[in-house]
Amino acid sequence: MSGASDHVALILVSHSRMLAEGVAALARQMTGDTVTIICAAGMGDNGDEIGTDAMRILEALTEADHPAGSLVLMDLGSALLSAEMALDLTEGDQRTRVILSAAPFVEGAIAAAVAAGQGLPRAEVERQAVQALRPKIEQLGGEVSSAPEAAPADTGAPDATAEAVIPDPHGLHARPAAQVAALAAKFKSQIGIARAEANKSAASAVSMIDLMTLGVRQGDRLIITASGADAQEAVSAMRDLIQSLAGKADPAAAPAQVVAKGNATPVSPGIAVGPLTVLKRPVLEVSNASIADPQAEIARLDAVIASVGETLAKTHGMAGDIAAVQIGLLAEPGLIPAARTKITDEKLNATAAVSAVFDKAALAYRSLEDAYLRAREADLLDLRDTIIAALLGRAAFELPAGPPAILLADELPPSVALVLDPAQVLGVIERRGGATSHAAILLRGAGIPAIANAGGLVPADAATVAFDGATGAVLFDPTPEQSAPFLKARDEEKLDASGSPLIDGSIEMRDGRRIELWANVVGVGDAKAAVKAGALGIGLLRTEMMFLDRQEAPGEIEQMRELKAIFDVFTGKPIVVRTLDAGGDKPVPYMNMPEEANPFLGVRGLRLSLAEPAIFQTQLRAILRAAAGHDVRIMLPMVTQVDELHAARRALDEAHAALDAAKIDHRWPIDLGIMVEVPAAALTAKQFAGAADFFSIGTNDLTQYTLAAERGNPRLGTFADAAHPAVLSLIRDVVEAAEATNIPVSVCGEAAGDPGAALLLVASGVTKLSMGAASLPRVAKRLLGTEVNLQDRRDRWQDAASAADMRQILSDGETGDQRSTKRA
Repeated sequence: MSGASDHVALILVSHSRMLAEGVAALARQMTGDTVTIICAAGMGDNGDEIGTDAMRILEALTEADHPAGSLVLMDLGSALLSAEMALDLTEGDQRTRVILSAAPFVEGAIAAAVAAGQGLPRAEVERQAVQALRPKIEQLGGEVSSAPEAAPADTGAPDATAEAVIPDPHGLHARPAAQVAALAAKFKSQIGIARAEANKSAASAVSMIDLMTLGVRQGDRLIITASGADAQEAVSAMRDLIQSLAGKADPAAAPAQVVAKGNATPVSPGIAVGPLTVLKRPVLEVSNASIADPQAEIARLDAVIASVGETLAKTHGMAGDIAAVQIGLLAEPGLIPAARTKITDEKLNATAAVSAVFDKAALAYRSLEDAYLRAREADLLDLRDTIIAALLGRAAFELPAGPPAILLADELPPSVALVLDPAQVLGVIERRGGATSHAAILLRGAGIPAIANAGGLVPADAATVAFDGATGAVLFDPTPEQSAPFLKARDEEKLDASGSPLIDGSIEMRDGRRIELWANVVGVGDAKAAVKAGALGIGLLRTEMMFLDRQEAPGEIEQMRELKAIFDVFTGKPIVVRTLDAGGDKPVPYMNMPEEANPFLGVRGLRLSLAEPAIFQTQLRAILRAAAGHDVRIMLPMVTQVDELHAARRALDEAHAALDAAKIDHRWPIDLGIMVEVPAAALTAKQFAGAADFFSIGTNDLTQYTLAAERGNPRLGTFADAAHPAVLSLIRDVVEAAEATNIPVSVCGEAAGDPGAALLLVASGVTKLSMGAASLPRVAKRLLGTEVNLQDRRDRWQDAASAADMRQILSDGETGDQRSTKRA
């Protein structure tokens, strides 16, 4: 994190105060508050009179003076005279840090702000400002003056290349060009971008102006090249950004439009409709001033760290599990201890020291290819801002006051997600973010609808919004007619917890089938919410949170205590605990996990546990000990072949033998089942049914592997639907294999919590569904009294080619009475 003093400042000299302030506002839309922009405009006491005032300009020069220097832009000829007079009145060497630019006032200010925001030197900022008219001149067929060009980005053969097709209807115009330039400045490599079909040389990616002069239009194929140490990371990041620049429809042609499913990433299910409000992030000015007493400054830092740690330690349940990650970061040797060293050795003040070490650590995460690890950057930056804000005596974020609203944030920090009140925050939209962040987990636990990766979809002046957190469909400033379907769906979702139709954790359908509803749980807080919602038991207890974001594996006693705290909440009820499901999007640094080209198809789940027998044994012993006196079953993730199940059973026998020999109380015997989430396991379910005690179908991975669509990829959102006939066909095969051998089968993937998908799963023969606690009431209500027998419509089932077809068959198969039951 850096203060504005690290960047070239801009001074706007205009005859009109309103003009200068308007240009400043336009420039800040491109850069935020990164760059200092000062308006020295107008005459008179308040600058309301037309003219320029040399003394006002002198005051601006003095206010903006710092080592990076200033660039002055002027609107008319006499403004130049006033600026020159003011510069003559400066003292000392201040004059050497000021450039009076001949750049066009409006275009130059925007180009200069973007360049300054990247931390470029004064000369380059001024060059880009002067060249700001090039795109307009070339578009209108004029000749461009021979101003100096930027250094070419592709000298010699590049170290890495990538291709991208831009989807924005307006091509690479000012705003997306600014985004591309800002991202390019974060890499050490020289990056160039060229149109594949044009003869122009590559434009420097750090120059917004050079990018705009490429004349890129929607659908153009771009060649991205990079040379340098981080070339591969650079071209990958640039490709992803360019292909995400979706733009927005012409508001005159369509005041609001539903975004196609998948254009925003679904994060937390639920419907949100209401006014839009922005999460405010106060500017935390970090001074680089040195301090005289390092020990006193360290004591001040330690007091803040103790206070932050105490606050985090008060958080419980699933939120407490995530708060524990930040508590762990406070003890990382490369963070707070490193900041203390900087204070001692470099005499940095505490805010600057914390900023330096956290930014360095965050940069390491940012360059990683794995989406889950990149999401941990948000945890680091969130903790950084919390500490710096406390050092400055301020709040890191300001939650908006007023009536309930939908919160818009660039990327919601976990510390904010921890304190959101569902009664006040109707939903969350993230411009960036994703479904694997800790904030996303907290939002799902709180039942707050959310979508992410919506930055290219949000109009600058949007006042209201409606969205579906389960699909990513979103409308901005909808008309009453456009809002109606969302409002109807939201009203159908609402169900008073006291009126839940669940009886002993199950409901009876009209045809007499009894459907059991279980809960997916992460921590104690989840478990308590699930009991309150009426869950029959825990259908999936995830154990990953005990292993992630730490430097060494948790011990047997630590695991046992955490598990027992959850088991105790469900005393007397059945509990299915899944062994460590690491790998893929959940890497664990202390396990033997070499870099893989495709970690989702690599050593993960049970494969990793069997490769790490010591860690696996410790977890199995902890589960057996915590399970004493409880109805617990163990489930294995990512099982592909029957011999893996046999190997896991031998490991479980060894854990039992060790505890038995030590005369330690534990549960025995215990059922051992598998998650069916690999298509191979589903296709050989008959063989597994003879060796497993139960099946639980994981629709998340089963869907992504069956449809060859990585579930975290926002561009493949339309494929992330377990209602696809290919997935349902596999599920039917698993159910039939389980019924033939009389072993239980359930579904614990996200599809179980989707009322529509839940009906399709029940129609496939599934009678046990496990989901987040917030989904239990609405799924129960949808199933209650409903009779959907798609077996009688097998001709249409077999003709279905997509998830949309299946959902339509479901809708057509319901009678009017059933639809009334669904809406009741």
